[in-house]
Amino acid sequence: MKIGIDLLSISRFKRIAEHARYRTLVFTEAELREADGLSGPRRAERLAGRFCAKEATAKVLGRGLGQGLGWRDIEITGDRWGAPQVTLRGRARRLADARRIHRIEMSVSHHGDLVVCVAVTVPAVGSPACAGGGEEAAA
Repeated sequence: MKIGIDLLSISRFKRIAEHARYRTLVFTEAELREADGLSGPRRAERLAGRFCAKEATAKVLGRGLGQGLGWRDIEITGDRWGAPQVTLRGRARRLADARRIHRIEMSVSHHGDLVVCVAVTVPAVGSPACAGGGEEAAA
């Protein structure tokens, strides 16, 4: 199991959230659709949360964004109750498969000007990490 965490100031992120070109470089169409129905401040807060979740996900994959991962390789959308769901594509999917990561669970929380995300990997059944041994047991 791996854990990744990220903390972000919403006000510092606001410039990216408001810039049309930057938004399309960082976010998928599905992420933008979810945010576009919200008012300006809520839209910035939502996109900051999604950005923070992408960073935490990259950390559990063992890479930084721009270090073999693209922003749009990781998609964060809400389930029917609003809980964040992670979809991995391209390089992110290949990294997860190589590490035998079945899925990534996360929690995102907003407070004042801050957003925090904690991401946790769920190993594939039968992987050394699932058996409780982690990477050390595989060595």
